[in-house]
Amino acid sequence: MKIVTIILFLLAIPSMLIAQEAWLSTPESINQFRAQVEGIKPAASQFDLLISDQTIPLPGREVDIRIYRPKSEGLKPTLIYVHGACWVAGSLDSHDEISRYLALKGDVTVIAIDYRLGPENKYPTAHDDVYEVSDWLWNHANELSLDTANFAISGESAGAYFAAAITLRARDTKESPKFSFQLLVYAAIDGGGSSWSACKDLYFDNQDQVRSDYGSPLWAKNLGDLPPTFNIRGEFEISRAEEELFMLKLKNEGILTESFMHEGVGHDVMTWGSVSQETSAHLKAVEYIKAGFGKK
Repeated sequence: MKIVTIILFLLAIPSMLIAQEAWLSTPESINQFRAQVEGIKPAASQFDLLISDQTIPLPGREVDIRIYRPKSEGLKPTLIYVHGACWVAGSLDSHDEISRYLALKGDVTVIAIDYRLGPENKYPTAHDDVYEVSDWLWNHANELSLDTANFAISGESAGAYFAAAITLRARDTKESPKFSFQLLVYAAIDGGGSSWSACKDLYFDNQDQVRSDYGSPLWAKNLGDLPPTFNIRGEFEISRAEEELFMLKLKNEGILTESFMHEGVGHDVMTWGSVSQETSAHLKAVEYIKAGFGKK
């Protein structure tokens, strides 16, 4: 019986390799993945907020955003949320539910960014979109009723990568947004690491990009003077090592860090984005948001 099982496994290896190679290797497979990511959004939301869409004018282009506001009165802290999905997928709609959840449970104004995707748009296109929208929001806060004294950024997976890169760029740029904290969930911090290499190959063109400070936040030459950083990672996800190393390097630079390991899961982005059930990762994220903004 064991011999039969081994033979069947060996026979299956070629088809397994073909399936692995086919993932994101053709326009059809990319579009299929994009459709799957759009399916993260539930048919009906369980979270009721004030929601508005807006188009931000930037040099040579426009970028759409979606603003989520709790219905309770008063100026709320501002949390920019950057969706993930492998640098090549995701939208305002696909991650609508998690944006709603964080806004309602955290009692904050969440702003989601519809950055341009690879492979049609290569590095640093999406990075520029997220940074420049964040900068635009910072400079137009009064007209949008945004709180700049409490202004933070978060994202999951590739979105967490962008969040980490944007806080580095903000630190390096005069008159940039001043982030109160960053919340990185299931983060891919190393642009050249082994995690999600198929995705990264569709965003980066060469090693100079990958190993630039904003291409790989994990290997940035200077990780000092960054905002407090919270990290939620899965126990079995392939990017766990780079997340742990990034947090250790920040801690060694004197950055305030807090980490939470979601036990028993891998890269649990589907449950995270759909909020099909409220997991310990969701609860910890809300806890971190309130702590980062000094709220009880």
